[in-house]
Parts: sequence; structure tokens; C-alpha cells
Amino acid sequence: MRLLTAFFGCLLVLSAHAEVEGLRAELISEAATVTPGQTFLVGLHLQHPPDTHTYWKFPGIVGLATRIEWSPPEGVKIGEIQWPAPQKVMMAKYEAQGYEGETLLMCPVTIPATFQEKTLVLNAKVSWMHCGKTCHPVSDQPFSISLPVGRVAEANPSNQALFQKFRAEIPVPPTEWKKISVERNGDNIILTLDPMLRGRDPSWNDHPPIRFFTSDGQVDSDQAQEIAVSPEGVITMTLAASGLGPKNSATLPGVLEIPTGKIPRYSEINPKY
Repeated sequence: MRLLTAFFGCLLVLSAHAEVEGLRAELISEAATVTPGQTFLVGLHLQHPPDTHTYWKFPGIVGLATRIEWSPPEGVKIGEIQWPAPQKVMMAKYEAQGYEGETLLMCPVTIPATFQEKTLVLNAKVSWMHCGKTCHPVSDQPFSISLPVGRVAEANPSNQALFQKFRAEIPVPPTEWKKISVERNGDNIILTLDPMLRGRDPSWNDHPPIRFFTSDGQVDSDQAQEIAVSPEGVITMTLAASGLGPKNSATLPGVLEIPTGKIPRYSEINPKY
């Protein structure tokens, strides 16, 4: 029995993918062959069943962020998750911040120039909260991916489109705003966006498709966001404050989603109060 337990435990450790309660999770690489001195991306590819989700780096008033704990070989460096922009998701009746459909949580891997092994083995333990009408937490699910080390790096053609797609969904620094200001007003936070190009987007109706995702919990993810746009195109967002964020924060970090073709869809902002 002990031998069987050890055998199946090894199978888990060596697996690059898992499927739990319908959620398929797989550790993939943009590289097919790696070389010493190279930096490349690996990613946790999550494919959710319909009407379910996992969570962003800050989930909102409910949920837990997905966490990856790496155990790389000596000298190999693995950076933080490069989070694609989140979506509004529903945990039962509560609005939160996460991912439906599929997403790819990417991490940069840097191999030292002195690396001498013929195979690069990356082990990880992943924890997530998979929710819909109910939740299914998973803690420390083991994953492993092995990549050959050669003299010349080679891309993995089967994964290139996926990495390219989710690179494009990583929020970028804002360049379209002349000024971004924020102030506290009682139980609300007022966020004002003054565009470089004056004028209201003609595609917007009385409810422009704009949303702010909080990175640290200062904004209540479950409350409606009131939006007003002046004829000059200045956007004023009234956001309900939450008790989950840091007290007396000097800035308001988060992601803006503005679905229009004229400017980047996702911007990462951090204006000062």
C-alpha cells in the first residue's frame, strides 16, 4: 500500500495538468527548448466550465486569488504573475473580480548563464478558488514541467497564439489621459479622467462601458459604479468605498476597462489622493 501511495504521489508531482470539479489547469511554456541565459514565459492555463470562475490578484469582497508557489532549480529565477486584466464575475449574488472562460497566468523564468543541466524542471504548487453558485477551493495542487536545454532556444509553436493573446490583455500604463485625479467624499471615492483628446466618444450612450477594478480593496466590487461623461469627454466615476483596503492609502491602484478601439482597453492606474 505504501508503495502504491508513493507511486501515485509521484504521478501527481510529475503532472503538468490537473482537472478538478471541471476546471482544467495546465502548466505550459512558450518555449520548446531553452538555453542558459534565456528569459522566457511559462503560464498556468485555466479553462473554466460555463458559469464558473477563478479570481484575480485581488478578488473583491469575496474569493481568493490564485497563488503559484515555485520550487525552481538553484540559480533559476521566476518572477511574479503577470496578471491579465480581470472580468466582472458573479459568486452567487456577489460581484467579484476574476476570470471566466479561459485565462493564462504568466510568469517570467530566467535561466542563469552557468546552468549546466540538460533538462530544466520547474515544480510548482498551485492554489485556487473555483466558484459559480458554490465554491471549490484547491490548495497546493502539484504541477511540474520539464523542458530540454540546448544551445539554441526554440519556441513552442502550439502555444504561441495563446501567449500572444493574453500578453495583449495585460494592462498597460495610461497614456490617453491628460490628468487622472482621485478624492474621498464620505463613503465614496471620486475618480476623474481627463482625456488628451477632447470630446465624448460617439459610440457611448448614457451608460458608457467603463469599469474600475480595485487592486487593493479600497473600492467595493459589489456596488454599482456611477459614471458621468461631460460633453468634453471628462469621465467622473463615483465608486463605493470598501472597508477591505488599506487605511489612509496615499493612492488608488487598479485597472480601468474602457472597451473602445481608440485607446488601450485595459490601463493600470495609481493616482494620488
